[in-house]
Amino acid sequence: MSLRACLAPLLFAGAIAGARVNAQQVIVRSVGPGPIGPRLIAALAGPHDLIRPAPTAALLPRDSAYPRTVIILRRDAVIEGRVRGDVIVVGGNAFMHPGAIVDGRVVAIGGGVYQSMLAIARDGTESYRDFTFDAESSGATYALVYRPLRLRPSPPVSFPGVYGIRIPSYDRSDGLSLPFGPTISLDTGRYELTPTVTYRSNLGAFDPALDGDLTLGRRARAHIFVGRTTLTNDDWIWSDLVNSAATIFRGLDTRNYYRANRGEVTVYRLFESAYTVFEPFLGARAERDQSVGPDSFATGGPWSIFDRTSVDGMLRPNPPIVPGDLSSALLGARFGWENQRVRATFVLSNEGSAFNVGSLRFVQSTLSGEIRFPTFGTQQFSWSTHVVYTFGDTAPPQRWSYLGGSGTLITLPLLSLGGDRLVYFESDYEVPIERVALPLLGAPMLTLRHIIGSAGVATLPALDQNLALRVSLSFLRVDVAVDPARRSWKFGYGLSAAR
Repeated sequence: MSLRACLAPLLFAGAIAGARVNAQQVIVRSVGPGPIGPRLIAALAGPHDLIRPAPTAALLPRDSAYPRTVIILRRDAVIEGRVRGDVIVVGGNAFMHPGAIVDGRVVAIGGGVYQSMLAIARDGTESYRDFTFDAESSGATYALVYRPLRLRPSPPVSFPGVYGIRIPSYDRSDGLSLPFGPTISLDTGRYELTPTVTYRSNLGAFDPALDGDLTLGRRARAHIFVGRTTLTNDDWIWSDLVNSAATIFRGLDTRNYYRANRGEVTVYRLFESAYTVFEPFLGARAERDQSVGPDSFATGGPWSIFDRTSVDGMLRPNPPIVPGDLSSALLGARFGWENQRVRATFVLSNEGSAFNVGSLRFVQSTLSGEIRFPTFGTQQFSWSTHVVYTFGDTAPPQRWSYLGGSGTLITLPLLSLGGDRLVYFESDYEVPIERVALPLLGAPMLTLRHIIGSAGVATLPALDQNLALRVSLSFLRVDVAVDPARRSWKFGYGLSAAR
């Protein structure tokens, strides 16, 4: 019998023994700065299961279903089952194993969240390593007290990932992008510099770059980047992981690309309260751009299982850009608000740019955001947006964004609408089908979707609209979308983590 099989009953027994504790037996005596303490108070005041402190990890086992948020005190958590709420680990790490499904967020306070590609946290993960809450016991009552952590000094030189090899990505322009490089820490980790060389298999290029994260105080930081890279304006549609997987397996790349030599420096200042996070930033950028393949005459490119030689798949041309030098000033802010499980996040960025080709001058504003809140039982509603608007001269094509196909307006051809003006709004209503729970896969999720959007150059055409139905099961999903104006429909499938 394996060690895991021997330990599983003990872990499961430890979890069950402390799984149901009266909320009044836990108080937060010291909330500390920032929004995490009030969020923890709100979670403790709501319906939840509480797992007591113990020397062993708490196991949320396979084939188990927790009907509400799970809060785990002063121990690690191993998540394998289904949680219809958040998982909050106070004073430990959270390990997500294949098959785990968390309808809310996985939060580790005083530790980290370690994900599996075959596990789902529908609202994402959060790790807070620089502080924790000690659980002081008095009889049956636990008092949580905020305590900042003195992190171990970072070694002067380290090789994160696998001996310095970072997480790769895959697309139809670069093929495999494989970055390698050390992390150099100065002043006990306040300043981290990451020099990398990225091999791009389809281009046969080795791109050097330098990333730097500089801690200027608890609420102030700066980021620098200098290097040669491949860029896109469409990474808001799908994450790197989802886009890479879709490119490899389906020949479906939801991004357009161009190449650039770029230098950028940005300074951030954080303001936070019990429910609000506001982080304005100011920066400068300079870059020299050029087009990248595939172009209209391409006959071959990176490998994929399907659509390797299709002009709608791996050989879909990138729109050509106007080569030249762009110099820009950057100004924007990140805003977040949360109270009683209602969450709103928005990022606004403004780029005031001068383009040396044609002496163009323009200001491009980009707004991305989401509002999410529960409705009835475990059902949720979310509204998201992505808006691009350009003032002044028409921006060059390397500042255009696109809509259409998987990830946006499903019934339109992939990235068929584009320009320096874009609007996109999506409303999703999520309904878990809790009566149907399959082993390992959990319960399916039914999502009703309403999508509208448009994109154009110097003006916005009439809005297109999609009504869609999505059925998700574990990490897979299928979609059926209808355009009521054109009376056209489209069927699709993919990863449930995708938009």
